Amino acid sequence: MLHFNKAMLLIASMAMSLIVASGCASATKVDLREALAKTLNASQKQSVEDTISTWFGGAKITIADDAFSKTPQLIIERKAQRDSRGLPVEGRHDNPVFSFTLLSNGEQCILRNEQSGELAKLESVSCYFVSDA
Repeated sequence: MLHFNKAMLLIASMAMSLIVASGCASATKVDLREALAKTLNASQKQSVEDTISTWFGGAKITIADDAFSKTPQLIIERKAQRDSRGLPVEGRHDNPVFSFTLLSNGEQCILRNEQSGELAKLESVSCYFVSDA
């Protein structure tokens, strides 16, 4: 009987530890919401391009000057190879598109790679929640 009580006590203490740990984890969870950029000057735009470039192994990335000003999503595709007349080589291309979402926790702008789920802080970019627009 004593052995049974010790086992129950051990199980109960482990269960309490899990409950406390899960409560702490949910209390520190950050609420990320979609956001728009307040402004995107040349250096801020370069910061976004560099972040995306890192996810693509250093490939040169170019985004529009007004990226994230009207929508929190950014969609890019790889540049299609073109012939001397400017037409896509071999007709249409089937290059995949890649999407990114600008998020905020209320203090920091964060870029999410929608393909991998990775997040990156954008230190120099100011943004606000879409719902505050």
